[in-house]
Amino acid sequence: MATPRLRVTTGLAVWLLVACGGYPSEDIVPPNPFDIGNAERLQALDALGAKAYHPERRRFAMDSDCTLRITRSGGPQRPERFAHVLAPGMHVGISSNKALGVFEVHLLTDSGRDPQRLGLLLRSSTWTHAAKAELLLQLLIRDCRLPAPPEAGAA
Repeated sequence: MATPRLRVTTGLAVWLLVACGGYPSEDIVPPNPFDIGNAERLQALDALGAKAYHPERRRFAMDSDCTLRITRSGGPQRPERFAHVLAPGMHVGISSNKALGVFEVHLLTDSGRDPQRLGLLLRSSTWTHAAKAELLLQLLIRDCRLPAPPEAGAA
């Protein structure tokens, strides 16, 4: 028959094996948003849009002409689709919607004192997700390049 000390030691050893077995030996560092391209930024936005605010789900895509396409689904409504052409000088800002208890990420005309809101891009129950989405969207705007207009006289 096992002594109480042996049972405790065995139990502790089993607990350590179980607790440590599923934990990676190295922490996985998320990619720096400044070091990835717009395709990876869109994937990160999709991941945020999947969990940022229940019951909504937002999916993001971008066309070659810098049109950001957002599909909002969830809840009793049909999926809604929105499109915004991103242009240099546009800005993204976070506001608090106290009625819903969420943070909202909006596309703005510029970064001036009283910019016009062009559209709601994401709702999030946490400021951290909203801030990450804001950064990813600012970088999408910064790095999206509209095709150059054809040169005059080019055939």
